[in-house]
Amino acid sequence: MRAHLAIALQNVREPAWSNGKAYAQRCRCLTDEWTQMGIVEELKPIFSPKSIAVVGASRSPTKLGFEILQNILVSGYKGKVTPINPETPEILGLRALPSVLAVKEDIDLAIIVVPAEFVPKIMTECAKKKVKGVIIISAGFGEVGERGRQLEKEVIDIAAKAGIRVIGPNTLGYKDPIDNLDAAFVFGMPKPGGIALVSQSGALCVGMIYYANGEHIGLSRVISVGNKADVDDADLIDYLDQDKATTVIAMYIEGIKDGKKFLDAARRCRKPIVAIKAGRTPAGSAAASTHTGSLSGSDAVYDSAFRQVHIQRAYDVGEMFDYARALAYQPCAKGNRVGIVSNGGGAGIMIADWCESSGLKVPALTKKTRDALNPHLPSITTARNPLDVTGDARYYRYYVTGSIMLADPNLDALIMTCVHAGIARPREYVGAVIKLVEENKHLKKPIVACWVGGLEVDEVVQELRVKKIPVYPSAMRAARAVKCLYDEGKRLEHAGSGRCRKP
Repeated sequence: MRAHLAIALQNVREPAWSNGKAYAQRCRCLTDEWTQMGIVEELKPIFSPKSIAVVGASRSPTKLGFEILQNILVSGYKGKVTPINPETPEILGLRALPSVLAVKEDIDLAIIVVPAEFVPKIMTECAKKKVKGVIIISAGFGEVGERGRQLEKEVIDIAAKAGIRVIGPNTLGYKDPIDNLDAAFVFGMPKPGGIALVSQSGALCVGMIYYANGEHIGLSRVISVGNKADVDDADLIDYLDQDKATTVIAMYIEGIKDGKKFLDAARRCRKPIVAIKAGRTPAGSAAASTHTGSLSGSDAVYDSAFRQVHIQRAYDVGEMFDYARALAYQPCAKGNRVGIVSNGGGAGIMIADWCESSGLKVPALTKKTRDALNPHLPSITTARNPLDVTGDARYYRYYVTGSIMLADPNLDALIMTCVHAGIARPREYVGAVIKLVEENKHLKKPIVACWVGGLEVDEVVQELRVKKIPVYPSAMRAARAVKCLYDEGKRLEHAGSGRCRKP
């Protein structure tokens, strides 16, 4: 695949009238496209396998080899599945074979779950069988010290010579709710959606799946990378950038081994990336080194690098998903001017404070907007931004004022705020926000909700989540989500002027 890159570049001739810039840009575009195409072809057997061998499959429900095989079957995978175990003829109704070499058909993906010291032998057999991709679940490699690092190197050297791409070792596995493949050893499938999740921590990865399910956030792919001995974050960014099911890439990272490769992949990625970089303190960095064998490095360097390639940095799981769902469900903001509608003055003031402290603006409304708002407001309030529609507002006042605010040319985004004031039912406001979003998609202005209250509010906001409308329980989180959408708008503007774009 990559050999074709040189041929393609030879066919790009600099026109006589060119100053060289267009030619260089064209070469860079071709380089990026062929790099990504090569990665897609290499990783396709892992993420879209037609056949899977589970090496270390077991009949015992207490073994990981049992859990992985069962999860593959339960998820509804349609391809060929072969359990590999030399000590039993049958597992979960499938014929078991003693090794991958005994499988007559081609094997796209081998999932290895045997003790670490046996993995080199299994990898040698996979190389002879010409297996295309491998996921090594087994731990006991680079994360445990020098002996483990040598074992890991031995395994990856075997894979490299055979042209096998490897996920792991020390990984949870892979979950695909779009194409119904659960190749992981823990049960639980995410709801399908457009956010890809890449995690260096397996246990945290599972927690994030359940968090997303609880928030009605859909995921496209969930990839636990473990030690990243071969396939790393940069490879996955390139792969997911070409994945039609993925709109946003969310990542939990403990360390990056090849900084230039990572930055190059992030720079050419056309999709937004949100990342948690853990191990930013001495204590966290020390923990990361024993968890996945990662060297965390200077947090200031990571922070600067992320800004250079427009990665949205988050500091915990909630913040990562706050950003990811806003990016997945709403258009980016073309500017930093925010309109605020609230049924409580205090809530509107807090959001205004958080907007401006986050680098956003809460501008004055145009005279046309104020004149349009006045007939719908009670005498005790005035037409201004943030707009207080007062606690006795019902569905129509909340809806119509939001609609008028959205039409203001001086506003680039809208935050619809509801506090449970005990007069209007929160469900009325849910209907108003849903109607606003559905009727105003043509404006391409993001709308997010900020809802504060007790159990009644918690119940009805699920309706917003199901409709894929970002809703946040605090002024800070709502404001930062809009800031994230503004930053994405700047990224796209920069990309349009300085990078190749898909037609």
